[in-house]
Amino acid sequence: MNLFAIGDIHGCLSQLTILHKKILTDDKFDPKKDILIYLGDYIDRGLNSKQVIDQIIKLKNNNIKTIHLKGNHEEFFQDFLFNKINNIKKWLNFGADQTFKSYDIEIVNFIKNGFADDVIDKLRNVLLEKMSNEHINFFKKLEISFSTEKYLFVHAGIDAKKTLEDQTNLDFLWSRSKDFFDKNFKSQKIIVHGHTPEPNIINDPYRINIDTGCYFSGKLSCVCLSDSNKSRRFINTTST
Repeated sequence: MNLFAIGDIHGCLSQLTILHKKILTDDKFDPKKDILIYLGDYIDRGLNSKQVIDQIIKLKNNNIKTIHLKGNHEEFFQDFLFNKINNIKKWLNFGADQTFKSYDIEIVNFIKNGFADDVIDKLRNVLLEKMSNEHINFFKKLEISFSTEKYLFVHAGIDAKKTLEDQTNLDFLWSRSKDFFDKNFKSQKIIVHGHTPEPNIINDPYRINIDTGCYFSGKLSCVCLSDSNKSRRFINTTST
């Protein structure tokens, strides 16, 4: 069984389409066994958040095995939509306006007179009306991590000072630390993550970062792994 882990997408539909095609036509890809693991941050910043979710759901409905992890951007989305938290002012700093636009909603039409709770409640209700049940269920069912014998897949990383058993959701969604980024970092499992954009994939012994900043670089990246061997094969949208 091969594991194809995909980095932060951030609404970049064309790059996701290219990467999906490369994975699904890869000589090593077996649709009956292999798994596509999305490391979160499907939304915000890029122009096509809704359409990105559409494409991922379509793959799943076509019996491609997929795992959908939650990123810190989806945490904003879940808090706003399901926990009814008025977090729009902060979320806008992370590119929320583009996500709403992809659902045909202009946030500015709601917040031009401020961020009062009654205004944000109206915005939330409009978003719920625009979303299909499939999309609502997609966001409700996002997982915080996925683990195999050798690998731990999370959005951001871990707290290098804790055991894997002691990690929190905050660690998995927001971690950035010198200890974790150190080339000599070691862990009980190899950590595969995104969240921190780099010009190229970071391929350290115990850490693989596949966030290559797609929304500003145009490069969406993937790593192909297996518990049965030590190979690491990288696929991205800019390589031939």
